[in-house]
Amino acid sequence: MIEALIQKLNSLSPLTPLMEERLRSVGYIQEYKTGDIVLRDGETCRRIALVVKGLTRSYYISDGRDVTSRFMEEGFILTSWISYYTQQPGNEFVEAIENTTLACIDYKDIQKLYIDFPESNIIGRRQVEYAFYLSEQRTQLLRRHTAEKKYELFLNYHPDLMQRVALKHIASYLGINEETLSRVRSKFHKAH
Repeated sequence: MIEALIQKLNSLSPLTPLMEERLRSVGYIQEYKTGDIVLRDGETCRRIALVVKGLTRSYYISDGRDVTSRFMEEGFILTSWISYYTQQPGNEFVEAIENTTLACIDYKDIQKLYIDFPESNIIGRRQVEYAFYLSEQRTQLLRRHTAEKKYELFLNYHPDLMQRVALKHIASYLGINEETLSRVRSKFHKAH
């Protein structure tokens, strides 16, 4: 399953055979059952992981309720970006919302890859650029649109997640309550 991670990184920038060999030696697999916590608030994120199979969500607690900040499905690089970047305790949880398999590389090994294989810096930059793009996309989703438009955009961005994610998590991701989401869904599907 480390091959899935190698394939993902290769799609960002071509890997040398030597770098692939290193990835195979430092990469490892972790599996989680539905409901398992992959990372807790207050822990330091010391790895990145490719979601090989399954689905996770990141969330934080605000005023006693959890607020979903992102979903990471197959093919996504999973990490707690602020904690990973600073190597300080983070403020979010990552939860497996399906049985999930991750292909992981530890922070220290990634830093060594940057030194030993300078071309790996391109991969790192491209992944961070993509994460920033997704963050901006979500910021605009939350700030610029009505509940109806948020739902429509969510369907466009994540068409398969409606069948895989609890409505309460989708509602918190969209910044609306469940009742509003139910009303918007009903109205949207009657019109389409």
